[in-house]
Amino acid sequence: MKVLTKENLVAKIKAAEEKYYKESPCLHCGPGNGCDDCRGCEDSKRNYELEMMLHNAKEAYKNRFGHSYEQDCDYDLIIKYENEFKQSNDKCNECHGNFGDDCVYCDDFDKKYKIKERLQWAVNEFKRKYNIEYIDFKKQINNLGIMNDNLKVNNGVSIKEWIENGINEYGAKQFHEDINNNWAFINNSIKDAILSEIDKKIKPEKIETIDDVAKLLDGNQYGDELRNESDINIEELCRKNKWVIVFGYSDDNVELRGAIDDELGAWNGTILKLVNKGDFYLEDCDEYGEDDATYRKATYSMFVDISENELNDIKETNYKNICIIEALWSPEDSDASWQFNCKGANYARFNIMEEEELYAECLVIDLNSLING
Repeated sequence: MKVLTKENLVAKIKAAEEKYYKESPCLHCGPGNGCDDCRGCEDSKRNYELEMMLHNAKEAYKNRFGHSYEQDCDYDLIIKYENEFKQSNDKCNECHGNFGDDCVYCDDFDKKYKIKERLQWAVNEFKRKYNIEYIDFKKQINNLGIMNDNLKVNNGVSIKEWIENGINEYGAKQFHEDINNNWAFINNSIKDAILSEIDKKIKPEKIETIDDVAKLLDGNQYGDELRNESDINIEELCRKNKWVIVFGYSDDNVELRGAIDDELGAWNGTILKLVNKGDFYLEDCDEYGEDDATYRKATYSMFVDISENELNDIKETNYKNICIIEALWSPEDSDASWQFNCKGANYARFNIMEEEELYAECLVIDLNSLING
């Protein structure tokens, strides 16, 4: 089972960077700056493929953490300069104390001055590039522990662990209120980012939309996907509203609950198309041979397997009146075992966990929203 961690995503970015700088055929001149037809040549196409590989790796990082990989690197650079400045400053204090008249001529003092300039430059660049003030997360968290004892913040605990501990102790809703009421002093971008993470864990009291269903189920454990503390009959509710919950089971099944209740084989992934009651569909007869394939009439709304060729034909119609589910096993852009995507209908996402690891990126689909349906 793959684990969705910062280390995994950084490794993917670095691998894509290394591949780009080693294999890009256009780096010697840059696309468009060499021969007149550079953007149409095979070298340029290969360059574009490598650029997109790197871009996708960075987008996966941004989607996971809510900010760019570059912002994290710049943040770490400031931390590095702060540590260097502290060490240099401590060394100067040991030697000169109150800084005598000849201190400015000391090599150690000169080094400290240069580090301080680099630090100030890095802080200013951080604000210029991301339009937020640099704030040391750990210092702010530790200070909060002093200013607001009821939050019980401990030194050395990561922000992620701190948020999880707070949610477990107070409940997501109460913890959200505590942060919102007591963090007036902190940088708004940091505050909003943390509130956003907590907000994902607040379970809705009323289920009125597919987003409410997704929030209710988000974070449930594998094998207990539809559990909810309010004991809402989520399947019946989805049946009435024509919503479908999609999640994975084992390594070869797609589970459908709600408006459609079914289990479909999906070894190594599959592509599914919605067939409405009364519509004809091509029965999957691979095991009997292609010549035996026949069309059948659906007696109820259902999803059926389709081929890549049929999917390509559907793409030309822009999914008009058609709902497609793509079930990916061990997807390249995620560390989940299952990832489900939807075309042609509105949907909301939620995650299913297996203990502490991400197991599946799942869907709640609104069948009422079929394009022009």
